[in-house]
Amino acid sequence: MAKMRVVLGLLCCYIQYATALEDGQRAAGRLGRRKLDPGQKPKEITDYYIYSSEEIEERLSRWSTHYTHLTRVTTSQEEYGLPRAGGANDCPFVEEDGCPNSILTIQDFVAHPEGSQSSKELPEVFLSGELHGNEQVGPTAVMQAAELLLEATSCIELPRVKIKDKSPDLWDIEVQKSKDCRDRMLEFGISEKQMWWLARLTTTRRIVVVPTANALGYFRKKRTEGSVDANRDFPFDYESNPKHPEFNNACMKTIAARTINEIFREHLFQLSFTFHGGMEVIGYEWGAPTYSHTSISPDDVVQNQVAAAYSRYGGGWKSTPPYKYGPMNPEVYPVRGGMEDWAYASSWDPDRVIPCKPSTYSGYPVQKTTYNNSTLRVLNMLVETSNDKIPTKNLGSSWDLLNGFSVAGNGHISRNIRLSLLAAELVQPWLSIRNVNELELTDDIVPLTSRANCQDYKRVLIPPKSRKVVIEWVVGGSLTINVTKLWYAKWSDVPDVTCESQPPVNIEEQMTEGTPISATSGKTSYASTSGAKTAHFSASMDVSDFKEHDMLVVMVSARVDQDWATQPGNVEPKKPPQSHMANARTNPDWHHESAGKVIQGRLDWFSIPLTIEVGSTQKTVETLELSARLPYEVPKPYYDAGDDDDIDSNTEENIQPQKNSQSPIRRISVFLICLIGLVAAGLALRCWVNDRMRRGHRSRLRNFIEDENAPSPGSLENPDDEFEDEVEGGGYADDPTPADGHGEPNGVEMGRYT
Repeated sequence: MAKMRVVLGLLCCYIQYATALEDGQRAAGRLGRRKLDPGQKPKEITDYYIYSSEEIEERLSRWSTHYTHLTRVTTSQEEYGLPRAGGANDCPFVEEDGCPNSILTIQDFVAHPEGSQSSKELPEVFLSGELHGNEQVGPTAVMQAAELLLEATSCIELPRVKIKDKSPDLWDIEVQKSKDCRDRMLEFGISEKQMWWLARLTTTRRIVVVPTANALGYFRKKRTEGSVDANRDFPFDYESNPKHPEFNNACMKTIAARTINEIFREHLFQLSFTFHGGMEVIGYEWGAPTYSHTSISPDDVVQNQVAAAYSRYGGGWKSTPPYKYGPMNPEVYPVRGGMEDWAYASSWDPDRVIPCKPSTYSGYPVQKTTYNNSTLRVLNMLVETSNDKIPTKNLGSSWDLLNGFSVAGNGHISRNIRLSLLAAELVQPWLSIRNVNELELTDDIVPLTSRANCQDYKRVLIPPKSRKVVIEWVVGGSLTINVTKLWYAKWSDVPDVTCESQPPVNIEEQMTEGTPISATSGKTSYASTSGAKTAHFSASMDVSDFKEHDMLVVMVSARVDQDWATQPGNVEPKKPPQSHMANARTNPDWHHESAGKVIQGRLDWFSIPLTIEVGSTQKTVETLELSARLPYEVPKPYYDAGDDDDIDSNTEENIQPQKNSQSPIRRISVFLICLIGLVAAGLALRCWVNDRMRRGHRSRLRNFIEDENAPSPGSLENPDDEFEDEVEGGGYADDPTPADGHGEPNGVEMGRYT
């Protein structure tokens, strides 16, 4: 009985300690965080292979119905009325003759509805899988990159806050779906931190993907579309032919070139990739014969730095080094009518541009190759993916896919998936507040969620009478952080701040600057080989003058990549940087609009605002996150983020302090209390046993007095002595009864001690 009580006591103690530890982890927002240890091999690994034309079309069709708020899938035939290249025997998996030229647009259409101002201001990236049909690494790479973005975003989206109160059953279903989805991606080696990164890219950019611009050539595994090279079909540096004037101005002969031309006319892309094969190099302008092998473009500084970042993040493996990079003329070879130079310079180098008058496919309107001053200023790079145009080995796998500094699963497809994602990363700077007073915020930027109600989008409660609040943040979307700062004010003092766009210029004049704790400048890992994807910073803000229930807005800013405005001395032509990419972050006077899209240059980039509410004396004892969603990240009652139409559900009155904390001191205290309770129980048990034994001794003493034949009761002072008086025969030393059973029973009678 005593041993059982001890075991039960220890078990009770362990349960209480484990519960306290678990609650502490939940309060810290770390329970359920999914990550892999460095070098850990995931449970599932995908070995990449080159997709067929039919597989590409099947995946695009599936995504269009599964990711309805994140994708728009169409073809250049449906969108622009272009004919199909090929005949009845080409691409037989579609109903009509010929091969369709499919177009995938990835955009968060909930956060940025079509036609909204935030949609117009989204930074844009273009990915072309191939122009030469027999160079086949690129299409699979861009499709795999797109799938990663969509899958991660759909995981991070759930559960949707707006349904929590309207449909509790559906909320519970979505919570479970979110857990299952994140666990599944972790099995493939994608950590929760990486999911958040991918979701951020999806919800803050517009990414247009054309897996097979030369769809006919890809299906046939031939370089050309019919008999025409699509990468000699663009109207830049096009040479006239006096002997055959019928061929003059005969660009845009291919559906591939027309498809890309139509897409660019509808957008203001800042970054672009066109994937090729036959060698291994990243090339940038100049690649036109008019410019010599020693000529460099006005944007050479940004081109060189971005290409170097691509090379580092793409990485290499045992038999293959990272990509070489440099201008196309010396590193590859010069071409006329190439897509790369056309996309980079046709809006600002008009002397190299001609209007196209092709006769193929019943002609093409000449005005389609007349461009405005904005459309074609793209940092457009060529990637020669592999020496073999259709490689059959070293394609790579999903193992350690997003770690560009690992060679575990690297290969031709793997590293070009990373290049595609890095283009989406670098197209625009971003900042994110991650910690408040060492409290790690559970949500970063939630996709497929309206950000109209900015004060409640990201919200934290701090104790009253706090003197200082420490803010930690990260900076991404850049290579060099020139300076980063913390800013804060009362919400009522900055009415123009929203969560849907960058704040007005000079917003800093209405706010107070924080006190730096860390360095205020640095570099991201894309500018080095350090391994971290973002630069981390911290500063403090003085809140001693604010009152209970004051609502504060907190933002962090960064000025980045300012050397992109500089040039070496031998640029040609003699002009300042001309790309949208360089000017958008170095020139506040840069403003371009075209086809309903807008690029506005600025020097300082800001995070989405964080709201800090000063709590009341009676109720707030620690820093709490009010806007967290997931119950396994922040336990009840913290994760109730309310509904978009009921923003008051997260007021301080609905928040109760956490009873169990993650503090090690509290855990030790709980353990000590259990230990003391166990010791007390043991002492009580001993006292009970001694009392029972004394009662038995007194009973034997009465029997001895009343019956002289009764055995001696032993010493009253020490009840345990009766055991020491026992002799080998089984009786007592003063017991005259023999041990053989004659006469009265020897020893202790049955029940004497019970």
